[in-house]
Amino acid sequence: MSRLFRAARVLALALAALAPASPAGAQDPATGGLVRDLAPLPVTIRYENRYGRVADKVTDICRAEIPRIAAELGLAHITPIDIVVTSDARGYDRTLEEGLPTWGVAFAVLEEQRILVDVNKATRAYNSLEEVVPHELSHLLLYQRVPRVRFPIWFLEGLAQWQAREWSMVDGWQLATSVWNGSAPPLRDMTYSYPAEESRAQGAYRVSYAAFRELFTAGGFERLPAFLAEVDRRRNFEGAFQDFWGFSLADYGAYFQDDLERRYRSRLFALQEGPLFGFAALLFIAVIARHLIRSRRKFRQLEE
Repeated sequence: MSRLFRAARVLALALAALAPASPAGAQDPATGGLVRDLAPLPVTIRYENRYGRVADKVTDICRAEIPRIAAELGLAHITPIDIVVTSDARGYDRTLEEGLPTWGVAFAVLEEQRILVDVNKATRAYNSLEEVVPHELSHLLLYQRVPRVRFPIWFLEGLAQWQAREWSMVDGWQLATSVWNGSAPPLRDMTYSYPAEESRAQGAYRVSYAAFRELFTAGGFERLPAFLAEVDRRRNFEGAFQDFWGFSLADYGAYFQDDLERRYRSRLFALQEGPLFGFAALLFIAVIARHLIRSRRKFRQLEE
């Protein structure tokens, strides 16, 4: 176990010892709902009384995951974070409505250090709160670690998926098939925007994860804090990338694209894997169905 992860574990245990067993919400005079303080973490959760069980789940996730996520980023001091559990995340702040995808479950508002959790979508979606809350926390804490630096969206989303531990065998299979059939978006098209349509956006997420993971696989993820420190020092992602890795961002994009296509679009892969896709599809559908049933059962308990 590395010193980085050992430190995160010690911090998490210390915070758990200091935290109350089941925090109660106080009345929020601004909204009429409830507000919960997660001290010693600088986090507040705002919610309606009927969403108390969802707030409990978000509380547990924050206490367990924030110390780890911060340690992985090399963030020593966490500034206040506001989490809103609402039935209409898109309508919570009308100034944000047009920029939020209709299919999203939770959203990070970086400048305000706020996460909006759409409780209706969260209790129906296959991607559970255990994944979406750490994902959005990663965005907020990265912004705290390196404020006001423009990152490529593939790096942001790849990092958030890695920190949320979202990757699965299903994602790996879907990435392989999308590259094989030519539907996977190239990395160069994911610098500052994602496709708007959900299925294409999900494909972009998978490519982003693969690109982020490939970048750190050789040297180890322990290098992430040092790289972010270089980005913070330079105040420029592209320049820091060149200095830290020894090759340009464009060169990495070209290398990654060639490597991805070599692995998943070769004739050998098509001959060996293509005929098996039908069987694999049935197998993965069974896995997904089992996961959906378990998720719905779990979130039905939250709604009761």
